[in-house]
Amino acid sequence: MKTMQQVSADKLRGGFYSPQPLVAVCLDRLRDLLPDSLGSLRLLEPSAGDGAFIRGLDEDPLGKRVRDLVAVELLESEAQRCEEAGDRASFETEIRHGSFLDPDLVPEEGFDAAVGNPPFVRFQFVSETERSYADQVATGMGVTLKGVSNLWIPIFLCALNKVREGGAFAFIIPAECLTGISAGAVRRWLLRNCSAVRVDLFGPGSFPGVLQEVVVLSGRRDPSAADGRLTAWDHSAAGRAWRHSASPEAPTWTRYLLSPAQLEALDEVSSLSCVRSAGSWVRFGVATVTGANDYFSVDRETIEQYGLEDWILPLLPRIRNAEGLVFTPEDHERNIEEGARAGLIDFARGEASPLRHDGALRYIHAGEQAELHTRYKCRIREPWYCVPVVAAGDLLLSKRSHLYPRVVVNEVSAITTDTIYQGKMLAPEAMSARSFAASFHNSLTLLSAEIEGRSFGGGVLELVPSEVARLRVMAHPSMSEELDRLDRVSRSASGDVEEILIRETDGQLAKRIPQISDSTLGLLAEARTELQKRRLDRNRSSAPL
Repeated sequence: MKTMQQVSADKLRGGFYSPQPLVAVCLDRLRDLLPDSLGSLRLLEPSAGDGAFIRGLDEDPLGKRVRDLVAVELLESEAQRCEEAGDRASFETEIRHGSFLDPDLVPEEGFDAAVGNPPFVRFQFVSETERSYADQVATGMGVTLKGVSNLWIPIFLCALNKVREGGAFAFIIPAECLTGISAGAVRRWLLRNCSAVRVDLFGPGSFPGVLQEVVVLSGRRDPSAADGRLTAWDHSAAGRAWRHSASPEAPTWTRYLLSPAQLEALDEVSSLSCVRSAGSWVRFGVATVTGANDYFSVDRETIEQYGLEDWILPLLPRIRNAEGLVFTPEDHERNIEEGARAGLIDFARGEASPLRHDGALRYIHAGEQAELHTRYKCRIREPWYCVPVVAAGDLLLSKRSHLYPRVVVNEVSAITTDTIYQGKMLAPEAMSARSFAASFHNSLTLLSAEIEGRSFGGGVLELVPSEVARLRVMAHPSMSEELDRLDRVSRSASGDVEEILIRETDGQLAKRIPQISDSTLGLLAEARTELQKRRLDRNRSSAPL
């Protein structure tokens, strides 16, 4: 986490401005949401930047209906640009220089609409007074800001709080609003207090200079008419649109990016008796946390140099070091031969004290010279060099993945660090680890991973244990018969090996589960591919908004 002194002025205030096409989408939505019968309008813009929305309104038919606009801008030079844009506008503008979270800057309420592009910066960079005001407003709306790290959330909520009942809003916000944990409270509030809620989606590269994927989120503040309906409008697919009844308790909104037919197929298959949550079959949990992986994870050369053989456990350092669906002793030996850090130091195991061993003692002293013992996760344990090792599991699951998460049978009883989860079968007599691993890589389960997980820079998919537990897994006990063949497929050098593995798994499960039709599997595969592509495409632009 950076300090205020380490962040550029533009980034500190989120000073990356709104492309005209995005401004136009916001204004289109406000025209739809604000009927002509309302007469003249009073608008609020909480973070005006260089005046893009003022200029956009002046060129848009909506501008003719605006009586006045209150626009807030933090930076004085940019507030001046807003003043200049306002002087040329056909409606009254009042530019207020300061922070929108200053409780005295915009005391009025009852605006007909709020519009804008709130700053996408850390919430840490605001004063205690501003934080206190944001907390007070959010609490009054029934929302907690605990755990919120991005400033767009409190500004968005405080702006909505100043919109009268029946008024509208349209904001450019990061696509994390669909999946982010801290944005969950915002999603729930919108479904319970707003009608005509809509998310406008855009393809990668739609706006030059925009790195972070953005959406336009809009609706009408009207608790009496809130119906839980959510419309998704995909501008990258010839204006394809669909509506869903959205649950306020849904962990994410990712499932609502699917078409109704795709979502119906998902719900239909999820209701089958052979489909259960992953957590009902396997308990996946965080593995060993060392506090210094590069120190405690060692290669053969280091083991031999310090004579650490008595304290070494077999380690799978990364999921990519297990090529197939089974991590075998031969795989582990190959990792060792190739110089991988395939051993984990466990100085607490056995009866021999490392302090009475010259090589082990030298290695501990080397760690202290590197000040590893001062790191938080090391200094809170006694002694610092004794790692609390999490026992090996039946299965291994990647915490973060590129194309999709992979489950691997742990034949080596390998330990893992916190990049790979360890899984323990809960009822192996009903579903073995081999059957589960052979079944896991199907279109339903991997679609479920796209829905439950969250993406980060470069489109990486991450699943925390609670999300893993919610995955819908289509599995059959007899799939253990197919594991060796699917393992060979996974190890294949084919460029399309991932898709082949999924198709093969789908096909084998369809033979065993007659309730699943080819058309339904096709819809699930299509949905998974679309969500995966949207996630992977997030790294194709060049600079932040």
